[in-house]
Amino acid sequence: MPEHAEKQKIDHGELKKTGFWLNQAFMIVSTIVGVYLAAQSGLEQALKFDTLSKMEDNYYLRMSLYDELDDAVKELETYAKVLAKSPPKVVITEQRPMLDKYVWQTMKYNPTTLETPSEILSEVRRFYGKADRTIDQVGRWAIGSRHASKLLLEQTEYFKNGPLLKLKDSADELKRLLAKEDIQIGVLKGE
Repeated sequence: MPEHAEKQKIDHGELKKTGFWLNQAFMIVSTIVGVYLAAQSGLEQALKFDTLSKMEDNYYLRMSLYDELDDAVKELETYAKVLAKSPPKVVITEQRPMLDKYVWQTMKYNPTTLETPSEILSEVRRFYGKADRTIDQVGRWAIGSRHASKLLLEQTEYFKNGPLLKLKDSADELKRLLAKEDIQIGVLKGE
């Protein structure tokens, strides 16, 4: 065989080996990119679920607080009517409302509490403080029962037509935002 014919002969074994390694490198790179993209997508879904779940928790928290405060307003209005009649001390003491503050107290330990608008939380704190102070003062005869009645009615009127409505509206807004994401209240909790 002439010398020229040997030079034209190509070693396909080296080419096959190089192709094999290139194929393996591409497979590794594509696997890494695929895993990264899947992890990224999974993380985004997990974060979205967590956000929506917290919104739902805060909706329930706000509605529970709303119900508790609505009951408190009604109790204080009833007590104010009793006080308006200038009753004897025994009646003032016996009729004294015991405002339920279970939700309000429990909110201290709930991680979603501070997702409630701060102006609403401040108004609730002020409402409870003023009501307790007025009830305490009339019980000690520091103020007259008619004046206490007037104060309680002013406090409840302001609260139910302002902060209490804002609290309800904020809960309704959460419900609307969740519905926008095709989530009905109770679905995430399995209700």
